[in-house]
Amino acid sequence: MKIAFVVGEFPVISQTFIINQIADLIDKGHEVKVFALEEIDAPLLHSKVICYNLLKITSFKTISKSNKHLELLGCLIRNHECINFKRFFKKIKLFSYQSKSFDFNFFRKHSWILEDQSFDIIHAHFGFTGVYMADLLSLGFFSRSRFVTTFHGYDLNPALLPQLERKYLKLFQEVDLMTVNTPYARDLLKRMTRRKEIEVLPMGLDTDLFRRKESTSGDGHFNILFVGRLIELKGPHLAVEILNILCGRGYKNVQLKIAGDGEMKESLLVLIDKHDLGGQVNLLGALPQERIVQIMNESDIFLLPGIYDKDRRAETQGLVIQEAQAMELPVLISDVGGMKYGIMDGETGFVIKENDLKGFADKIEFLVKNPSIKRQIGANGRNFVVDNYNSSLLGERLESIYCDLL
Repeated sequence: MKIAFVVGEFPVISQTFIINQIADLIDKGHEVKVFALEEIDAPLLHSKVICYNLLKITSFKTISKSNKHLELLGCLIRNHECINFKRFFKKIKLFSYQSKSFDFNFFRKHSWILEDQSFDIIHAHFGFTGVYMADLLSLGFFSRSRFVTTFHGYDLNPALLPQLERKYLKLFQEVDLMTVNTPYARDLLKRMTRRKEIEVLPMGLDTDLFRRKESTSGDGHFNILFVGRLIELKGPHLAVEILNILCGRGYKNVQLKIAGDGEMKESLLVLIDKHDLGGQVNLLGALPQERIVQIMNESDIFLLPGIYDKDRRAETQGLVIQEAQAMELPVLISDVGGMKYGIMDGETGFVIKENDLKGFADKIEFLVKNPSIKRQIGANGRNFVVDNYNSSLLGERLESIYCDLL
């Protein structure tokens, strides 16, 4: 198959789920092209971006400076088999009626993605890129392609659903299939559309990369790990408060490592200083995937006490939860959003009520006191993720979804 991935920013190191999908499809022998609305000058690159030379197959949004009339004519001639001219000329007629002239500037702004329309599948990641492509499909372009859009949660803000429903109207009309990562995200999407073509397809990971090795840390500490952007809904401030409770119970050998960056960094530093936890909390900043694997290998448990923020947003999947389980870390998460669908409560970790800091501290204390149970929970987590979240396995499901559309 010839597949186009349409994304917003690229390459974004935190969006490993998109990179994994692209790499897996390439491994399966498919021809993949990436279209990105914005190029990021990333100081850190995902290893697969380099290994698969993904920048070489990526086109970034530009505005053409060539003759707009000739460019449109060339586009129509080159892609005549991939254009629904009935829809195209209908739109031209509408434009002419409304503005007395054809909007050639529209094509100058979009010609970068219209040069080759011979794709079997167009897969847009995030709702806003889906809207971008829906505008083009509504004009008759890419008429032979099947159109898939994946929503990730950032694009399903519960506080903005009425506005998003209007924004996504054309997308809902043009799309052939939508995918989401959890039933929670599916329920949000269903509040905006009656379309039944919605598949739950979690984001996957490379379970060979996320594989625990014998730890070489040997520092005598019980290491808690938090990985995520430093924003309210992830709950990094609650991780610090949970550690403070444990210290109050006399667990001075417990340490918290926080990997990630974001708007709450300064307030976290203030909170750490307030509780005099400078010697037990380490803010690591944003890290490449390989370093995350190393830090997980040196950790005892993974903690993500997420909450519903002021806009009622919450984590929709949290792929890092599966990454931690693959590394045989018991995971402790809250019961908000879609996180709970990605673990087996009591077997691979624990689901705890939102904001129940004592409940989190109690479970951590239990794992500190019962290392053999901690190890068994970790082993269960590894098996669970290998069976359900391996990127190759989920890649086969995605490939099957594509085939069913053709």
